[in-house]
Amino acid sequence: MNGNDKDILKTCNVIDQMAASDLLDGRTFFIPSYQRGYRWTKTQIYDLCNDLLEYALKPNKDPKSFYSLQPLIVRRGNQVINGKETDVIEVIDGQQRLTSIYIIYRALMPHVGITSSEKLKENRDAVLYHIYYETRPNDFTFIENLGFKPIYKRDINDIDIAHIVNAYNYVQQWLRNDIDSDREGARAAWELFGKGKFKLNAVANKLLNLLNNEKDSEEPEGNAQFVWYEIDASKNAIQEFLSENKGKIHLTNTEKIRALFMQRKNKDATDNLVQLNIAKDWELIENTLHRNDFWSFISNEADKEDDRIELIFQYIYDRNCDDKEYQGDDKLFRYYYRLFNKQSQDTSIVIEEWNKVMEAFRMLQNWYRNPRIYNWIGLLTKDKSANISIKDIAAIYDNEKVITTEDFILGLKMKVREAIIDQIPVAQKENENLHMTKEDKYINLFFDKSSDKEKIRGLLRFLNVNILCQQIEGLLKDVDKPDDQKMASDIGRSSRDGQCAIYRFPFEALDAFGWDIEHIDSATTNSLANPEEQKLWVKEAESALGATLTEDKYYLEQKAAWLSATEENKAPLMSNMLKAIKDLIGEDDIDERKDWIGNLTLLDSGTNKKYKNKIFEMKRQIIRERINHGVFVPVCTQNIFNKTYPECTKSNLRWDFNDKKSYHKYILDTIENFSREYADKNNR
Repeated sequence: MNGNDKDILKTCNVIDQMAASDLLDGRTFFIPSYQRGYRWTKTQIYDLCNDLLEYALKPNKDPKSFYSLQPLIVRRGNQVINGKETDVIEVIDGQQRLTSIYIIYRALMPHVGITSSEKLKENRDAVLYHIYYETRPNDFTFIENLGFKPIYKRDINDIDIAHIVNAYNYVQQWLRNDIDSDREGARAAWELFGKGKFKLNAVANKLLNLLNNEKDSEEPEGNAQFVWYEIDASKNAIQEFLSENKGKIHLTNTEKIRALFMQRKNKDATDNLVQLNIAKDWELIENTLHRNDFWSFISNEADKEDDRIELIFQYIYDRNCDDKEYQGDDKLFRYYYRLFNKQSQDTSIVIEEWNKVMEAFRMLQNWYRNPRIYNWIGLLTKDKSANISIKDIAAIYDNEKVITTEDFILGLKMKVREAIIDQIPVAQKENENLHMTKEDKYINLFFDKSSDKEKIRGLLRFLNVNILCQQIEGLLKDVDKPDDQKMASDIGRSSRDGQCAIYRFPFEALDAFGWDIEHIDSATTNSLANPEEQKLWVKEAESALGATLTEDKYYLEQKAAWLSATEENKAPLMSNMLKAIKDLIGEDDIDERKDWIGNLTLLDSGTNKKYKNKIFEMKRQIIRERINHGVFVPVCTQNIFNKTYPECTKSNLRWDFNDKKSYHKYILDTIENFSREYADKNNR
């Protein structure tokens, strides 16, 4: 027996191997509030399903062998469930694997004709165990019907149910998908290890047999077993949860912090109510932060799926922790651990600290509800070079000079000016390629300079956000006018209309659809080295330009000659055709102009794939088509392809140098006006 085994013996009453079939006696597992809800991903579900199937199909297994499931650490007790005192088994550790086995079992049953608990008892002599979440008592009925009744969207009313339904659907995908579309599905495992033709009911039977077979069974599928650690009922479940997971499951900071907040030190009814309210608040916060429109304006971590609540704990730590010398990965947990353990043993410190969490969350909610605040904060947090945190925003919010909402918005604009606008390099020197004299000012940003790219992204985001906020401010001015001075459509509108969600810039769209910098006038003919690419580009140019090109005399002559020429003589004629198109659309040969800010805009990756190096008119058509299909296109990008900027040429065939200069002038005027208006008031 090794040292770890001896430690376990000190803390557990029972250590045993428990077959999955031993749990099929109708017992109730209780998931306490200190644990987070179910969170398994598709990869984890697929891995477990494949492991189980491969084991069930494996021939000539040792009769004494079994499929080993993760340990379950539990404690017996009783709880009121559906108004009735019930004997339960509290799950301290292992609920993710336990719930996954439950979901898999329920997903398999319909494939062997088991559509009710009664049929399960009749066919398999089993009663599936029950799972009850302390923080989600209303989920109990839904989970009990999983696999027996259809799933409707209206029934998915919280994030845990959503994850459970996703896992259930992943099992169905694993069972049904063909090999061409899913090399990780059940069919692939069956081809490697199974005999005979693949059938859903055959797979379901194999897995159900594995999960139903008793510990000493010699059936060909074998059996699956948990290591069962049952601690004494007098033990502190949360301390066991933290200690048993140390170095084993790698609990996240927020999971460990949650366990600290859930400790019931006095174990009376009042404390229980406090902890349950905290658990419900925690659920509210997590659900809100998992809305991407909410998350995207306060965080730059678009891919962060779990532990988003960590942002709030990080903010509180940054604001309140006096000793930041230790910067290990678990610094947030250690901060709360020290805080709770050096204070008195009642729940007052827990309540006090949770009030700080809720205060921070309500602050974020208030910011979200006002589109102008939302837009300016999102602009700041999305700018990686600015590196603005929630603490930095809150410092503006908490400034003693900030009394009203307008004061806060003014402070945010001044921060935008300082962190984003002031970082935009404006040159005043001669530049022959840009037709700039030494008296002319121009924005000195170019796509080919890697150091400029983040500044370009920030500037393009600013232009779009600024337009939205100007629209709100225009509305607020107009609604205060007398009715006889308003447009007919504005009569009856109020300042509340400025809170409408249409004025929020969709930062989540930037995160989800891969928005990035794209050239307006592309490097077209210069990059068309492949003959097939050249032919396709010519065909698209004819479609986009129509009679303007197809009736051009020189072009017609060159195309006729190209069509009748032998393969070895086609290349120079194709070059002539490309040159004719290039002359017609006025393509810019100067690379510096192509990479200049006057030729750059924001596009999503989907549009970008269609966009590539097409001519301007074809790009216009693609943009319009994408908008018609409901794709979000930032207003500045729309304005570019509609040529709404002053002094833009009227021709839609091209985005020429005059267009680039007109667009650039708009950008330069916008940032200079913004910079003047929101200069530091203290230095005036």
